Amino acid sequence: MRYSDNFFRNRDGIISIEFAACFCLFSLLVFIIYDTYSSIMLQNRLERANYTVASIFRERSAIYPVTNGSTVQEVAALCADPNSCFNSHELFDDTQVEQLSQLASSLLNGRKVTLRVDSLFIFQDVTNPKSLAHAQFVNLSTSSCSSGVCNDGSIENYFTSLPSMTDDLDNSLTDYSKLVPYVERTADPTTGLTGRWIPLYRVSMCIVNEESLYLKWFNSSRKVTDTLPNLCSNIVALSRCNDISSSDGNCPIYYR
Repeated sequence: MRYSDNFFRNRDGIISIEFAACFCLFSLLVFIIYDTYSSIMLQNRLERANYTVASIFRERSAIYPVTNGSTVQEVAALCADPNSCFNSHELFDDTQVEQLSQLASSLLNGRKVTLRVDSLFIFQDVTNPKSLAHAQFVNLSTSSCSSGVCNDGSIENYFTSLPSMTDDLDNSLTDYSKLVPYVERTADPTTGLTGRWIPLYRVSMCIVNEESLYLKWFNSSRKVTDTLPNLCSNIVALSRCNDISSSDGNCPIYYR
């Protein structure tokens, strides 16, 4: 008891230095635990929202019409039959990504969302249709974000740090082409090809970590990206056409 009294008060009745130090350490511990917990819970919500958006995006042939926007014309121009590539359910434009961004925002209770969609289209060589070595990799990307979020330093750095969808085959760590299956289908009436490489999509999403007390009070500019950065997530999904074996042209074979 005597030791306890001395711990809180010295002989002059003043709160001891030991108690002040312990109180500060305890407050710091509570601060760290709360900040970590809130950030983890928000990250989990972001992952679920991104999975939902990616799942909807992969079912695009049942939701969106055939894309005819100007943003896909450059991709279609690389194909041996531009009309066939241009009329595709699998190509996308800024309008569709903006709609997905609004959906993600509603799933996250109105939070501002930055959404980016990258894709990998494999244009197969007619004489070597199953060979990736003879194929041409084509990337189509577009993004959408709420006002002010795109200028966030950590979010911009995250999108910049993502590996390219068209990296060389020798790079085993970032080679997305190894995730793309070759699927047999009915013969294409134009080329006679009996299979195609399925397009691959990467849906990336970032939000400002408004739950973090550290970012609110000490790092409001978000310039430091290695300490409690804003939250991001990316998910890879394959295209899923209504009838993947059909040769009706809406899910075409991309060739050069």
